[in-house]
Amino acid sequence: MNTSRQVYQAGKIRLARALRRLRGAKASDSAAVRGAGRRLLRDDSGGAMVEFGLLAMPFLLLLVGTMEISVMFFTGAVIEGATKEAARQIRTGNIQTSGDPVTTFQNQLCEALYNVIDCSKVVFNVQTFADFGSVNMPIEVDEDGEVINTGFNPGGSSAVTVVRTIYRWEFITPLINQAIPAGFGGHLIVSTAAFQNEPYNVN
Repeated sequence: MNTSRQVYQAGKIRLARALRRLRGAKASDSAAVRGAGRRLLRDDSGGAMVEFGLLAMPFLLLLVGTMEISVMFFTGAVIEGATKEAARQIRTGNIQTSGDPVTTFQNQLCEALYNVIDCSKVVFNVQTFADFGSVNMPIEVDEDGEVINTGFNPGGSSAVTVVRTIYRWEFITPLINQAIPAGFGGHLIVSTAAFQNEPYNVN
């Protein structure tokens, strides 16, 4: 009987010790986990790399988009100068008195563009009017956005003439098309020159 009690007491003591060790191990593990969590939250190594990864793509898009818009404005300035130069040839009668006025005008326009853009993609419309007050040249496009009101009528001596050139700019930078509003014809670069032809001698 005493032996059974002794065995019981010894088992009880061992079980109590095992429970204490288990509680101690759990407490130690919990403390280790909490310590690791605190260290992880305090650890900022690699933060700059993460921030760069998040900001790199938007920054590159902004940089490339800004450069492309700058190129677009430069192209617009070139087209403006080419339009004025071609218009000057009409104003002085050099175009009208040439053997092929349309081809001469196109050649003059393309030469003044200095191969900055594809000249074949520049649409022009040259019309004459009775006076400056009657000038009316809206830009008309079809259902595909293509400019349809084109023509070449440079007029004669002392005629009121309007020269318009149009070039559609196609953005290559992603999201720029959505960021910059455009008309139905797309992002159009338009240059217009209105003047009265000089009283040149056709002979």
